[in-house]
This record gives sequence, C-alpha cells and structure tokens, in this order.
Amino acid sequence: MSKKKGSVKSKSRVAKPGASEGRLMRFDMPSCGGCRTCEMACSFHHLGEFVPTASSFIIEDKENATGCDVVFVDVTDGQRLACDGCRDLDVPLCVDYCKESDDLWKILQEFLEKRGKANEDPST
Repeated sequence: MSKKKGSVKSKSRVAKPGASEGRLMRFDMPSCGGCRTCEMACSFHHLGEFVPTASSFIIEDKENATGCDVVFVDVTDGQRLACDGCRDLDVPLCVDYCKESDDLWKILQEFLEKRGKANEDPST
C-alpha cells in the first residue's frame, strides 16, 4: 500500500428525515475512480454474495469534481448493513480490493473512530 495519494477530506452529516433511519458519514475521496469494487467486496463480506445494495457504504459520483464521496452507513438500514470494519479480518475486504487502498483505509479508520466517539456514553 505505498501508492502516491491525494488528500482525503471528511464531511460528516446526518441523513435527511425519511432518507434513512441511521446516521450517514460522508468522506471525500479525490483518488476514487468510481469502479465500486469496494462495494462488491463489502457485500460479499456480509452476505457471501455480490449485492452492492447491501454494502455498508455507498460510492457517490461527484459533479464537476474529481473523485467520489464515500458514504458510510453507521447503523443497519433496511438491506444496507452497518459497517463492522471487517473486524474478523486483518485487512477489510473493501480496502483489500480497492485500487486506492491507502486512501480508503484512512477513510475507514476515520469513520470507525468517529463512530466510536459518537457511541461513547457521556456519563462515564
């Protein structure tokens, strides 16, 4: 994973009412070419088959900009399953199969960190 990468920027947002029951976290990935192989790998991790609509994230094309947005699902929402970071694997499948694995790895780590902080009990 030693490819030269562009900067990775994150933007978190809450889904619009009616669009999703769970929280979505959006990350800018300028190096993403939009092949969506990572979505396929993610769905295979969860279901053992290729069903991109069950992936824990969505790759969204950007208009008039380079790259794509990676939108992670924080909680299971219908067929789309919450990201577990492939905790049973050394390297998450999405990262393993992504052509821009270094950048996706950074985004995934940031997502898991933000989700962990959001789920912390403030009373402890």
